[in-house]
Amino acid sequence: MKPSWLSAYGGGHEPARALVVSGTLTLDTTERAGVVHAEVPGGSALYAAAAGSLLLPTRVVGIVGDDFPFDALAPLWARGSDRTAVEVVRGRTFRWHARYAPDGDTRETLARVAGVADGRLPTVPSMPTGDYALLLGSTDPRVQRHVRAACPTAAVVGLDSMAHWWQARGDALRALLAQVDVLFVDEDELAQATGETDATAAVARVLALGPGVVVVKRGARGAWMQRRDGAPVETAAAPVREVVDTTGAGDAFAGGFMAALAQRPALSDHELLRMAAAIAAFAVEGVGPAALLAADRAAVERRLAG
Repeated sequence: MKPSWLSAYGGGHEPARALVVSGTLTLDTTERAGVVHAEVPGGSALYAAAAGSLLLPTRVVGIVGDDFPFDALAPLWARGSDRTAVEVVRGRTFRWHARYAPDGDTRETLARVAGVADGRLPTVPSMPTGDYALLLGSTDPRVQRHVRAACPTAAVVGLDSMAHWWQARGDALRALLAQVDVLFVDEDELAQATGETDATAAVARVLALGPGVVVVKRGARGAWMQRRDGAPVETAAAPVREVVDTTGAGDAFAGGFMAALAQRPALSDHELLRMAAAIAAFAVEGVGPAALLAADRAAVERRLAG
């Protein structure tokens, strides 16, 4: 099932024509410095799709309740993003409530209410050709495995997760690594995935399990990546005007990286990281995905040039 596209990276392959993104679709309530933002559309699939859609048309796969405000995401659909694979089920959408520290770097989850998506597997549309990239956004590994199996023709596949799933279903995630090309983790997740506290040794262990690339997200400290048989490459975080809301920044980084990898085959690894960081920077400059949805490709290029 492993695709060969990534091994040809830099070898003149054709760009992918779309990015398929699965993951969570939620309504989020966040608190920071006494300010509360309630019922904001969010989730790993939404942030990744909003980021990726700055470079490629995206198709969103997921499940929501009949209370999900699709109209609030009009800019995303106007970019050509496809919502037809989002299944609407009668009932309430997944709710998430968190309180951030004043600097926005750490948070405490106050409540998670799974809603209609709990225990359901999304319906994945048929994708007969291999001219698309696939991002398995952070969610239950059982859902990720289901979506991966439904997309055997994907040209390149990325997987993102979070500490909760590495703790709760680490074995399931490790089993999935043989079926993906790019793994996104932060430093804590990298240690959880491997049991190694040394990042170099940890990445080597992950690469031995199947992915061709590991990307380590470091938030405000940037990111680094390593290919099998390659040297580490790193980038600083892109400058931001003001940190308003850090929710979804890691998901946006993964979406931007996968879209850039698929759509711009001539980019070097350093340029890939810089592109992803530039796109993810928009995620923190507004409430929820607002700043991502207000951005355009020209704004991304200006940030890269600045």
